[in-house]
Amino acid sequence: MAELTREDVEARIERALAAFDVDTSQLAPDAEMEALDIDSLDIVELSQILHDDFDIDIKPQDFQGSTTYGDALAVVFRRAGI
Repeated sequence: MAELTREDVEARIERALAAFDVDTSQLAPDAEMEALDIDSLDIVELSQILHDDFDIDIKPQDFQGSTTYGDALAVVFRRAGI
């Protein structure tokens, strides 16, 4: 498997969020997750997708304290080691 990149992971996250009916045109590092209408169920499902697609060991509770899209990306990248 090719080396995992931040771009690959972020693109997959964006596709998942679009499937959750999130307006991906509003995604920006400082965008508040609440304003994007990303809820705890979305986080649970996203965690599973990242595990299934990239074998990233990430749990919904890892996102505790994340309030922005950028915070959430940082959590994912840290857990993925990228």
